[in-house]
Amino acid sequence: MGTNKITVSHKRNDCIGCGACTMAAPDQWSMSEEDGKATLKGAQWKGEEFMVGEIDEDALEANKEAADSCPVQIIKISGYNN
Repeated sequence: MGTNKITVSHKRNDCIGCGACTMAAPDQWSMSEEDGKATLKGAQWKGEEFMVGEIDEDALEANKEAADSCPVQIIKISGYNN
């Protein structure tokens, strides 16, 4: 358990800073004090549009909730079986 890595993509520039993701998955998400946008902890920029990071399988449900609660739908999760 917790060994599969799951990819989370965040279109950070489109973030409106509502904080829904940080409430759903506070272990993986935080709000930036610099620009007020959400940041996926440990994520790296992939191109100019997306920040991409990995989470453990045990964080999947909280991050699915974060993606579902995002009002602008800019969080995508891949690499897991439904």
